[in-house]
Amino acid sequence: MRISSIECGRVLAILAVMTIHVSPFANPFNPALWGSGSWLWLSGTINQLCRFAVPLFFLCAGYFLQPRLSREAPLTVAWRYCRPLLMLWLVWSLVYLLVPFNPLDAVQQGYLASLRGQWQFQLGDPLNGWLVGGMIHLWYLPALVMTVALLALCYRLGRPSLALWLGLGLYLLALLGGSYAKPLLGAEWPLLTRNGPFFSLLFVALGALLRQRQWQPDARTGWRLLLVGVALYGCEAWALQHFAGVPLTRHDFLLGSLPWAIGLFGLLLANPELGKGSWLERQAPKVLGIYCLHMMLVVWLFVFGPQGASILWEIAKVPLLLGSSLLTYRLLAAQPLTRRLLRTH
Repeated sequence: MRISSIECGRVLAILAVMTIHVSPFANPFNPALWGSGSWLWLSGTINQLCRFAVPLFFLCAGYFLQPRLSREAPLTVAWRYCRPLLMLWLVWSLVYLLVPFNPLDAVQQGYLASLRGQWQFQLGDPLNGWLVGGMIHLWYLPALVMTVALLALCYRLGRPSLALWLGLGLYLLALLGGSYAKPLLGAEWPLLTRNGPFFSLLFVALGALLRQRQWQPDARTGWRLLLVGVALYGCEAWALQHFAGVPLTRHDFLLGSLPWAIGLFGLLLANPELGKGSWLERQAPKVLGIYCLHMMLVVWLFVFGPQGASILWEIAKVPLLLGSSLLTYRLLAAQPLTRRLLRTH
């Protein structure tokens, strides 16, 4: 089952993820480059406006998986769904561990010598690394796998609503140990609560619930939820920065993420024909592959791009990343061996 508006929404979501990672008007390798107040606000606002993306992905996963969980053996469904994702995660983790971030250093210093510093960055946090893999963005795949397994177990027990309550508890714990940790606890937990099922379970379970109840919102309901969510999220982010000094870019999820994502999802459901036959819809099958491959291109843009402050470069980074990701996808898809890196079937 494919819904044109949701397919287009998924493509916009992957573009938002790419925008977060390529960091317009910010440089994670040289924070001082755009470190003044106005640039920090601009980059932080862009970053946070893109935070609808991953919640939307999780909602979609639960929504489209629910019918199979309810009519087939849930654990079998979960295994068939998760096994290809696990393989994709393992293979891409190896790719990111074995491909040099700076190929020129690999030529000049030697392959293994160039990888030593890279491995320290990738493997230097063993507590969180096992929930992430070979590159920071790959956390999404094990999080989805764990969440689907937990949801399937709740269906197997005949208690699908249990996933909602468990997800809510984990969500609040994740906020307590993450974005809200500084004002409430004094410091964040060593365990990065973005990873694993902490945030993801509630969104996937909500997606499944919406499908189970055959939710058919109108556009007005979707807009109301979305605007309430964005307003709540913005108030949270502002208050945490103003009163507790928590940077804008610290937040992956907040309380406002819930109505924001559900409202956006409702808008897409209310307009199922939106984008039908468009270029956006045709890119939807590439979303997972682009998610996996784009981070290497992000690194290369930072390594080989201008090292000074250039407004034109900052504006160009997102379209350059999108274009190079689509080109790389096309090149990998053209070969039978590398084609397997891009999809789960």
